[in-house]
Order: sequence, then C-alpha cells, then structure tokens
Amino acid sequence: MTVLLIGLGVLGFVLGLFYLKDRLKNRTLARIAHSDLVMRFTVIGVALIAVGLQFAIEKLFS
Repeated sequence: MTVLLIGLGVLGFVLGLFYLKDRLKNRTLARIAHSDLVMRFTVIGVALIAVGLQFAIEKLFS
C-alpha cells in the first residue's frame, strides 16, 4: 500500500507542477515541467502505482 501512495504522491507532484505552470504562466516553471527529469518522474510514478495496485489485488485475493 505504501508503494501505491508514493506513486500517487509523485504523480500528484507532477500534475501540480503542470497546473502551476498553466496558472502562473511562468517561463521557468514551463521549462522545468517539460524537462526530461519530470517526464521520468511521471513514468516512475505510474510504474509505482501499477506495482502498488498489483500488491493490493494480490493481498485482496490471498
């Protein structure tokens, strides 16, 4: 369950960054939001959510 929550936190951070970029119209935030590092954080967040869901479903059926 911890893995799922960490993945949701990472994905929430990335979505919040994009929200702030659009809301504040800041060039620095736009540069950060479209960087490779943030894209990698997104992939890691989704992977952690998938693994967390797999653990939760496995626990549910065992």
